[in-house]
Amino acid sequence: MNWRRGLLLAGIHLVVAGSLLVWQESDYWHDIKSERPKPSQARVELAAFQEEQSVSFNPCGDEGGFVDGWSPQGEVSEAANLPITMLTGWHTPCTSPGPLGSIVEKRLHRTRTSEILILAILCVLVALEWLIVGGFPLIQPRLWWLEPGAFITICTLAGTALALIPYTAPVTFVSAHLAALAWLWWFGLLAWKTLRSTWRLARRTAPIH
Repeated sequence: MNWRRGLLLAGIHLVVAGSLLVWQESDYWHDIKSERPKPSQARVELAAFQEEQSVSFNPCGDEGGFVDGWSPQGEVSEAANLPITMLTGWHTPCTSPGPLGSIVEKRLHRTRTSEILILAILCVLVALEWLIVGGFPLIQPRLWWLEPGAFITICTLAGTALALIPYTAPVTFVSAHLAALAWLWWFGLLAWKTLRSTWRLARRTAPIH
C-alpha cells in the first residue's frame, strides 16, 4: 500500500468535502432547531406562531429559496465521492433524506445535532474511501493524471474552484460529470482486475490431469 499517496488524497478530499458540506449547509443552519422540541414546547411555539402570523424566510420555500435543493458545491462533492453517495445518499438540504439521513433523523429528528452527526459520518467515510483509493492505485500510467484517483481529484479541485465564483458556478456540472465518469472507469478497472486475479487463482489451483 502506498500510504503517502493514500494519506495525501484522503487529506485533500476530506478538506474539500468537509468545506463543501458546511458551505452548503450554512444557508439553512439558522432554520434548524438546536434540539428536538418537547411536545409542550411545540404546542406553545405553534400557538405563538398562529397568533403572530409572522412570515419568515425559508431557504427551502418557493420564494427565493432553493426549491429543488440543487447547489454547485453539492454536485461537486457528490460526484467526487460517488461510492459514498450511492451508499448513503449523501446529504443535500431541501431534499428527501437518503439512507444515512433517514437513519439519523429517525432517532434525532432534523436538529443541529443530527446535521453535525451526518456531516461527521460523511467526512469519516470520505477519508476512508480515499485512503483506500489513493493507497491502492489500480494502474500506474506514464502520465500520473491518467490514473482514475488522480483524475477525480483534479476534477474535484477544478469544480470547487468553479463553485467559488458565482458566474462560473453553473458550469460545475462539467467537472462533476467528468469525475463521475472517472469513477465508472475505476469500477471497471476494479472489476477487470478482480476477474483476472480470480481466473489466475483458479488456474493455479485447478488439478492437473
